[in-house]
Formats: sequence, structure tokens, C-alpha cells
Amino acid sequence: MYDLKEKKVLVTGSTSGLGKELAIELSKLGCKIIVHGRNQDRIDGVMKLLDGEGHSFVMCDFNNETDLIKEMGGLGGLDILINNAGMWQEGDTIDILPEDIPTLTNSNLTGAILTTRLLLPSLLKSDFSQILNVSSVAGVEIPSGYYHTVYSALKWGVQAFTEALAKEFDGKNLRVMGFYPGGMETEFFKKVGMDYATHEPWMFDSKESVEAIIFMLTRNPKVSVKRMDLINHLQG
Repeated sequence: MYDLKEKKVLVTGSTSGLGKELAIELSKLGCKIIVHGRNQDRIDGVMKLLDGEGHSFVMCDFNNETDLIKEMGGLGGLDILINNAGMWQEGDTIDILPEDIPTLTNSNLTGAILTTRLLLPSLLKSDFSQILNVSSVAGVEIPSGYYHTVYSALKWGVQAFTEALAKEFDGKNLRVMGFYPGGMETEFFKKVGMDYATHEPWMFDSKESVEAIIFMLTRNPKVSVKRMDLINHLQG
């Protein structure tokens, strides 16, 4: 296993859901976490839950390009970037408000690309660095009769970005991987007003995703889990 102790890790969107759980578990492995969010109170709440010392935070909104460039561009000494931040969308495309599409794009795709570009110089100074992009099975499996078309398009973009970046850095000391989860038992859907139960038949415990991501990050540097899909195959 690759030891993550003392590795400096930025988890975007880490004040709730999967990102929050992942930041906490990585801190237990000795990582120095950079918590990212848009609200200082929520950031402070997560910081109190982290094990160990030496953690920090960055506060910026992916829908404020100037703020994002200023705050992310100021980070240094990074070993691992986990592009986790995102926003759900579902329903017929004609029902989506046009003004919401740029927000969805920035949250799900542009923010990850811009953050990666800003932090590449720092990552490339590490002896061995990693980028893990959280996409979604919704970006690679298009449903029939039920739609999340804009979200699917953006997560498809995350897949393309991940695979192209992996080829760009193939054979170098930067490992790029993609994680594709199905629906999890988090606040992800309720945050945008979706009236789902705490557990729907197709959902699974987000701790499974945390364990999967840690598995990916701790493989021998010669090995890359290029892509991992995680779904509930025993729905109930």
C-alpha cells in the first residue's frame, strides 16, 4: 500500500456529503487536509472533525472565477487533488432555467478543470502526486424515460478530462484516476430540492465510496486504478 501519511490533500466540496466524509477519513490516515467550501461556518465545522494537526482551508465559489483563481492559485505544497465538488440536476431539459446552466457547468466541470490547471505546478513539484476526479455513473449511462441531460453532459465532460489528463501524464509521477459512483445516501439531492427519502432503493452508503477512493489512492505508484464504478446492484 502507498502510505498517505503527511500527504497534503485538497478535497473540493468537502463541507458536506462525500467530500466531508472523505476529508475526515483521510485525516485519520495522517493526511494534511485542505478543506474547501463556500461558507466559513461549515468549513469551521469540518475542521473541528479532522484528526491530527496541520490542516487548512480554502474558501471560494466555483461560480466566481476571479475568487477561484485567487484562492486556489495561492495553494502550494500539494500532493493530492480530489475534484469532488458538484451539483445535481434532473428533469426534462426544457424545464431547466437557462440561467441555471452556467451554474451547473461551473460546479460540475469548469471548476474542476480550472482548479486542476491552477494546482498542476504545485502537484508537479511533489515526488509523487495524484489527481482523482469524482464523476458519476450518470455521465456514462444515459437512462430512458428519466432524464438528467445537462448533468450527464457535464459528468461526461469530467470523464473526458480525466482520461485525457491521464494520457498526458502517463509514465510520469502524476497519477490521474476517475471515480464513478451511483446515488449515495448524502445531502446531494436534497440540497437542490429533490424530495428523495433518506434511502432510496438505488442508493448506497457513502462510506463505500470513501473506502473505494482510499483504495485507489493507496495503490503502489506503478499501478493506476484508471476508473472505478460503484453502484448498488442489490437494490432494496
